[in-house]
Amino acid sequence: MSYISGNRPDEFGLVPDKEGYITIKEFIKAINEEPNMAYVRESHLREVLLNDRDGIFEIDEKKIRSTQRNFCMVNKEEYLTPSPKILFKGVKRKAYPYILKAGLFPGSKEHIVMTTDRDLAVRIARRLDQEPVILEIRAKAAIENGITFYPFGESIYLADSVPVQFISGPPLPKELPPKKETVEKEREIAPGSFILRADRDPDLRRRKKAKKRIGWKEEVKKSRKRKKAGPVEYKTYNPYG
Repeated sequence: MSYISGNRPDEFGLVPDKEGYITIKEFIKAINEEPNMAYVRESHLREVLLNDRDGIFEIDEKKIRSTQRNFCMVNKEEYLTPSPKILFKGVKRKAYPYILKAGLFPGSKEHIVMTTDRDLAVRIARRLDQEPVILEIRAKAAIENGITFYPFGESIYLADSVPVQFISGPPLPKELPPKKETVEKEREIAPGSFILRADRDPDLRRRKKAKKRIGWKEEVKKSRKRKKAGPVEYKTYNPYG
């Protein structure tokens, strides 16, 4: 915990905020990726903090930081420096089509986090998507067009935005055509075939029974209507007035 939060957060793909805090959620995910550390949960962290008599760690709601930090914080005014030719950035599959249209933006984060190490980019992205899309950022070309990158640690670079023309990635999967609604078509009678129909049954008794079965619902409805209407009154006709 001291090494990650106080010495080399960049080695684990973590970028603390201006006050040195890392979200507990990201912190735990980074720990879980280490061998034999997949069991670690927030309760384990808080148990360590209960015994932290020297005050090495501080927690602010859902964030944690080390009080003994040995890394340099990100300073945009001080660290304006060229980046390598190519940087890598992992993104979620759902976000990829939109990135190809609009470019990269920090979203809820303070910066866009990129790295010179492709494996580290994959590691960071898998915290959000198990099968992320890995982008290549043409950093050198972006710098020549006024985009600034800020280094953090040995392999991480940050930016406020990256226009789409400097982003390369795999082709988008082809969209499947929309399914057409199935329409039931009347069967065509092929030569030599025949269709069984009750009204063509040579047996007159079966034909009458079939007609009776077909129309039984209508007869029931008619009888119900007659019952509701009540008895019918018949008037006698007197031809002599």
